Amino acid sequence: METSENHDDHQYNWVMFERETVEFVVRAIDFYLSLLGEVEAELSSDPDLAALITDDKRRELGLKRDKERTLRIKRWLEEKLSDRENSWDVSFSPSHWLVRFMKSVGLLYLAKLKKSRNSLASRPNVTSSTLSAVDREISAKEETFLTAGVFKNASPLELLASYGDVTPAPGAKTSSQETPLLSENRPRPVLMGSIEILDHELRTRCLDLFNQFQETGQSERNDTVVSEAARILENRLRTVTSCEDGKNAKQLVTLAFNVDKPILVVSNVRAEQEAAQLLFLGTFGFIRNQVQHKLLGDMPADRVLQILGWIDYLLAVISQSKVPGRAP
Repeated sequence: METSENHDDHQYNWVMFERETVEFVVRAIDFYLSLLGEVEAELSSDPDLAALITDDKRRELGLKRDKERTLRIKRWLEEKLSDRENSWDVSFSPSHWLVRFMKSVGLLYLAKLKKSRNSLASRPNVTSSTLSAVDREISAKEETFLTAGVFKNASPLELLASYGDVTPAPGAKTSSQETPLLSENRPRPVLMGSIEILDHELRTRCLDLFNQFQETGQSERNDTVVSEAARILENRLRTVTSCEDGKNAKQLVTLAFNVDKPILVVSNVRAEQEAAQLLFLGTFGFIRNQVQHKLLGDMPADRVLQILGWIDYLLAVISQSKVPGRAP
């Protein structure tokens, strides 16, 4: 259920941030300040344009005011970091506006990092492991600012030095260096070498689909891959239990791993058998139900592969389970 966004003046009561996140925001602020400086330099570099922008117009633009406020926020965050110098977390009580600002500069800086990543990828001697490491860090930061904690329901601010989509003039030439920062996308992540999908059906039905979406830039359809993987898992359970009476996934799992009279015996230890049942119930209840009942949009490719790896493991649990009365 969607919740309405808090008012900018809303004060959060003691929010805990990872230290690494606050340090990233401070670096993002430095980048934003550099962009503000570039805007001022561009205005001053052309005497004719500079003459058009009077002191009153400059005040209307708010560049000086925004720069001063941003510097104050940076110093304040640096003080919070200094107060908790040896701690992994930094806690304070931000306003909702400050949360929106932190999210906005964070996403802007990530766009710059994506552009730098693309430049790195074009070099002939860069290794796939290096690109993979960069992709993981970028994805982790994106996930933080888009879905974590107070950032999740905070809408980004319109920063004075942000970049939207720019429509070039007719006949104008563009280069990769002129790509607006906020519309910069990473190429397909270097992920495939980091995970092995062993189940044949899962590999053939889901990895091809996943690769297709990455190559065609349809990452908003990544939830389809997860949905297909969950269907494979449910169908496998239905097959090995010979259950054809229309039971739903929860009923199917309970039938298969029931601790008193199981069809699939994972362990002779009752607690372990029960834990296996909970693993499957959690997978269907949390992972499968989300993609089945709503569109999740742009699921990070890294997370999709992790989910595929998890379902691959659960398929192996099924295949390695004992069926009472059946020869191994």
